Amino acid sequence: MYKLPIFLLAFMFTFLGVRASSVDVPNIFIKNFSVDDYKASSQNWGLSVAPDGILYVANNIGLLTFDGNTWKHYETPDKSTIKGVTFLNDTIYTISENSFGGWTRDNMGVMRYHKLNKIPAEVKFKEPPAPIPFTLPDEILHAQPSVFMTIDDLYFIGTQNRGLYITSLDGTILRHLSTQDQSLPDNIVRAICIQDAQQIWVAFDNGLSQISFDPALMILGKRSETGKLKNAILQNDTLYIQTNTGYFKRTLKPGDSFIPVDFNKEPFYLPPPVVYDTLQVSSIFNNSESLGNFADADQIYPIGNNMYWLCVDNEAGLFQNENGTGTLKCRVLLNNYSMNMVNRDRRMFALNDTLHLISAMQGILLIDIRDLIGSNLVAGTPLQISEIEYVDKHGIHNLPVNTEKITLPHNFQELTVYVGSTIFTPNHQISYMIEGVSTDWSPWQKDGKISFLQLPEGKYTLKVRKYVVRGPYLEVALPIHVCPPWYNTVWAWIAYILLTGIIAKLGLDYHLRNLRKEEENRKEAERQAEEQRLQQMKSEMLEAELQNKNNELSLQTSALVKRNQAIQALLDELERQKETLGDRYPNKLYMRMKELMEQSLNNQADWLLFETYFNSAHQSFIERLRQQYSDITPGDLRICCLLRMNLSTKEIASLLNVSVRAIELRRYRLRKRLGLDGDTNLIDFLMSF
Repeated sequence: MYKLPIFLLAFMFTFLGVRASSVDVPNIFIKNFSVDDYKASSQNWGLSVAPDGILYVANNIGLLTFDGNTWKHYETPDKSTIKGVTFLNDTIYTISENSFGGWTRDNMGVMRYHKLNKIPAEVKFKEPPAPIPFTLPDEILHAQPSVFMTIDDLYFIGTQNRGLYITSLDGTILRHLSTQDQSLPDNIVRAICIQDAQQIWVAFDNGLSQISFDPALMILGKRSETGKLKNAILQNDTLYIQTNTGYFKRTLKPGDSFIPVDFNKEPFYLPPPVVYDTLQVSSIFNNSESLGNFADADQIYPIGNNMYWLCVDNEAGLFQNENGTGTLKCRVLLNNYSMNMVNRDRRMFALNDTLHLISAMQGILLIDIRDLIGSNLVAGTPLQISEIEYVDKHGIHNLPVNTEKITLPHNFQELTVYVGSTIFTPNHQISYMIEGVSTDWSPWQKDGKISFLQLPEGKYTLKVRKYVVRGPYLEVALPIHVCPPWYNTVWAWIAYILLTGIIAKLGLDYHLRNLRKEEENRKEAERQAEEQRLQQMKSEMLEAELQNKNNELSLQTSALVKRNQAIQALLDELERQKETLGDRYPNKLYMRMKELMEQSLNNQADWLLFETYFNSAHQSFIERLRQQYSDITPGDLRICCLLRMNLSTKEIASLLNVSVRAIELRRYRLRKRLGLDGDTNLIDFLMSF
């Protein structure tokens, strides 16, 4: 009965002895950040990780902060380069080219800079260099070591031209990371900062890197090296895979890589590919509500023991089927690792109970289910609101980050809330929803900046959740109250009621006055209407009288024309008779008859009577002509009057007892006397004068 404990003790001592004598090469996962990510200068000089999970970076153009989701940049007043950064209590200390500075956050979450003449003695921008307990290999010496850090039995040596070396306690180079293997963004290491026992940050002359050790997910081979994964099997600690470019193998030891395999020389068994396209969620799980968003899974992979991987877009969830109900064991969102699953063909490959492969666009990923679940057993870091600001027509305004409710004016233009998950967690994706506006959560996003435009007045709740591997999502809720405009407040409505009463009283008084005034106006209107009626009657009488005068003038003129035409006809007949009879027609009788006819044609009394009728009908037309044209002759006046009556040239010649040619000549002279140009019609001018 004691054999098993003795065996276990022997095994433990053996394992500890081996561990003490050597250090395993660590598995690593590297996440690089470029200028496009942190939007500042490429050159970084120092790093510091605060206990609240904020990374501070000394950058060429100021101080950078990173809360796991959002990068922010702060400049010093003189825009100088910051060469070092560290923290003590609630103050971040920086050293520039010629000065010291202290940074503190106000209640709005904004970093404020204070220039310092000196800093506390306990503030150290660089830790005292620890002695290296081994002789540096020539390879590292030639790379010009610049920075040195250690975690347990691992030593990290940054160089000036060949990137980062990881060595064991005896100086053995375990890993060499540089631009040569495309793992780091630059080879000039400026600073190394220990985040915790599992992660470090590295600052370069061009970029930043976060290096995680023994992560739950790691990349075994790049797509450009192996191709697209089609099948895989793990045999005796050796992983064999089939891709669209051939067969490869490697161990799962850190630092190993895939090498091609000649299937004829080294045969191995690959399980036949299984088609999973026919599997449906409804055929496996009776209760689809227990699956959440995985109820819409487009691919399903059974791995035994009633366990299934369900894939939706770029996320995979591992579920246990218990009597038709799915129980979530863990989930993985590749967005957290800047990876993407393949769009087509198989995505998940189970190697054993804990190790699984994922076919990704970037290559072949290995996921350890136990490590993944274990990383979630640590108390989840809640989301932190780092800054709240809104924009209106007056500019940008910040609100306290510890506020219990966001109160906004009705005319705000944009609200921005910055949420951070800290750098101590590998899961940085967040999603949000505004209750009262939407019932759906937004897609997962890495950026912690949440912005939305103006909302109608009312009450809302901003909910933000953080991605976790297992269990319910960590969530924070923030009430939002959009105030109504001043004209829709309680005080405004009280004023409206009072104002309505005053207006009603004034309106009643005004109405009574209007009634009295309307009665007076009615009587005045009746009087004016009577006067207008009488005036209308007078106008009609005058118009009728004027029309009668016009008629009389027309009749008189027509009679004169006919009489003159008749007399002219008699004269013409008299002339023909004299010409025919000659001396047989006595001259005395001929001359007497001709004289009487000509006297009748030139009777001035007829013209005076015509002028009287004309002036009566045309309102002193002759007098106005005389006043405006003082040199006008009586003959011209007669022509003007007759033309105003729209008589023809022949009729005028008959009335005046002259020839048509004479009338045309007199009309020509009259145009010159009146100063008319060639385009003006004489009759139209006189009729409108």
